[in-house]
Amino acid sequence: MHVLFLAPDTHVYNHGFVGALKDLGAKVSAIGMTGRGQLSATAARLLDGYRHCDRMMEPDAVLRAARELAAPAFDRIETIDEPLVDVAATLRGTLGVPGPSLETARLCRDKVAMKEFLRRHEIPCAQSGAVAAAADAHAFAERWGYPVILKPLAGFGSLRTFRCGTAGELDDALRQLKPSAGKPVAIEEFIEGHEGFFDSMCDSDGVRHEFAAHYYPGCLEATQQRWISPQIAVTNRIGERGYDELRAMNARVIAALGIRNAATHMEWFFGPKGLKFSEIGARPAGEKIWDMYRVANEFDVYREWALAILGRPGEQQPSRRYAAGSIQIRPDRDGRIVGHRGLEAALQRCGEFIYEQSVPAPGTPTKALDKGWLVNTWFRLRHPDYDTLRELMTFLGETVKVEAR
Repeated sequence: MHVLFLAPDTHVYNHGFVGALKDLGAKVSAIGMTGRGQLSATAARLLDGYRHCDRMMEPDAVLRAARELAAPAFDRIETIDEPLVDVAATLRGTLGVPGPSLETARLCRDKVAMKEFLRRHEIPCAQSGAVAAAADAHAFAERWGYPVILKPLAGFGSLRTFRCGTAGELDDALRQLKPSAGKPVAIEEFIEGHEGFFDSMCDSDGVRHEFAAHYYPGCLEATQQRWISPQIAVTNRIGERGYDELRAMNARVIAALGIRNAATHMEWFFGPKGLKFSEIGARPAGEKIWDMYRVANEFDVYREWALAILGRPGEQQPSRRYAAGSIQIRPDRDGRIVGHRGLEAALQRCGEFIYEQSVPAPGTPTKALDKGWLVNTWFRLRHPDYDTLRELMTFLGETVKVEAR
């Protein structure tokens, strides 16, 4: 099979997906932002063909590059980069390649349209709408009450997301997002409760493999408070009855959207109003999350993804032997890292359970809080018991301090 992969080298994470396609015998061509000479050694080794395109968000420009590579014709067109999901779907439609359609891709990117569609399929969602002017935003808040969430229609994660508890805070957020008739923004009812995500690999019949994870605390709070050491915890208890409702919601959402032979990443809330759908992406989770599934489940997650994408039978099942976690320790200010306190004590207690870490050397520039989970100082762990995993991550967060100046 001939697979076109968009943006193969934006992160080392991408290489696992490209490599799995190659290991299964596929010819893999790719289009990316850099010239071939600037590709990493790993990407260059994996690719059978490559074209540079400096306008990756423009389907016509990417299509011109794709046509140069389409010998033989493409059997699949894939990407794991959220901004390129629409572009990949456009190319599939133009070139007659199977996979998620442009309609599905746009529903997965437009948070307001997504929720409107899923409410019609009786999926419980927060109230939401698209607003082009301040008056529309205030009218929504008056109808559904404060707090409300304001964010871009096709945002990524919690970037440029605002929780507005008053009319004044809503005005502040509107000034930053600048909605207009040509570029409206999403406004949503704020859902109180616990936040997590649910990821799937889908084949031609629906969900083949599934994984659940939890945020501590929620994403928006984590991005706004420097003192917080945010955690992601991948559970190995997904088969227990407490996850039945979540598994059922995920399957209903995927069925309603008609997602097949693709990865999905669904965010959810659970609180006083029950389980609520938040959003779904038609691509693997970012931040090397799938690598946590690999480590926790003794399972080649990339190969299984490639098998599902290519329409082949699966070869493995997740072991569910371990829970896995990721914790980030933020520096006390922006600048350059001076050093770490408490690191020796933390490693003495937790070291045997840490399978990957980043402890930047003194002098390393700090990264802003909105740059993701794998910046500054971070640790990834696995443990057979989910509760013990959480205790170890909390101990790391309370013990290790990163000083900067």
